[in-house]
Amino acid sequence: MPSLAGGNPPFTCPQCRALLSQALAGERCACGFLIRNLDGVFDLLSEADAAASEPFLEIYERVRRDEQWGGDDLDLPFRAKRHRDIWNIRKRSFRALESAIGTVPRGIAVDVGAGNCWLTRYLDRWGFNAIALDINNSSADGLQAGQRYLDQGATFHRIRGSMEHAPLDANCVQLLVANASFHYSSDFESLLSEFRRVLVNGGVVALLDTPFYENAIDGERMVAQRVKEFSEKYSIDEAMSRRSSYLTFRRLRELAASVDMSLTIQHVWPGWPRRYREIRGRLAGQQIAQFPLALLRKAGLQ
Repeated sequence: MPSLAGGNPPFTCPQCRALLSQALAGERCACGFLIRNLDGVFDLLSEADAAASEPFLEIYERVRRDEQWGGDDLDLPFRAKRHRDIWNIRKRSFRALESAIGTVPRGIAVDVGAGNCWLTRYLDRWGFNAIALDINNSSADGLQAGQRYLDQGATFHRIRGSMEHAPLDANCVQLLVANASFHYSSDFESLLSEFRRVLVNGGVVALLDTPFYENAIDGERMVAQRVKEFSEKYSIDEAMSRRSSYLTFRRLRELAASVDMSLTIQHVWPGWPRRYREIRGRLAGQQIAQFPLALLRKAGLQ
């Protein structure tokens, strides 16, 4: 059976947090949790988290299919086949990330909310020991789609697991990238605390492609518009529509202070079409979302 990790594996049981040292698919942790290999994706999602995530995933995948995300659109972020306006913004934040982490010591890097693993393959290319973590295992828009990059020569683990209860040992991750995923959490402070737990001293969390606003009123306006649209188009209830939220710059500063992490926010040029929208919005007394690169560092020496 295939091995989950070699050497000093960082993976832990999602039920009891025990290290899964040299674990093999088909084996059980001492607590009884069964380690499964789902066509190359190791399933470290607890039964409780799997049950809790199922309704969200069903809706998420339905909306993504309808909006034509994923599928054959994998050569990202530079040669997108669809949603090019969005990917024009994301490729700029990607370049900002690439530049910002140039001095981060190489080690384990986790792509949280990895989706089809397009970013994970770059973490590997940049010299990190890369891990893709997501609850979505679909072949269209989830971890299974990452097989394409492995077939092309990339090296990384794919782990089906929760970002809120990451199946990773404490103090083992050098870089954790939350790529268009942080805003799906229902408890930002708890999630950031979990990120901090797995980081080494001096380790970095990078948040990108999460919507930011100066004022919460503008973020609430955006969420309200989505609630209305999803109700009319998909008959999705308000609670589920609100699973994707936003941050304010003030809120992130408060969150960083609450978990004792330093914070740097790098504003990313959105391109002229987006900038014109920003100007029009401000003239109308409204603000559209910004997508900065936020870097949080765990205190302590390397």
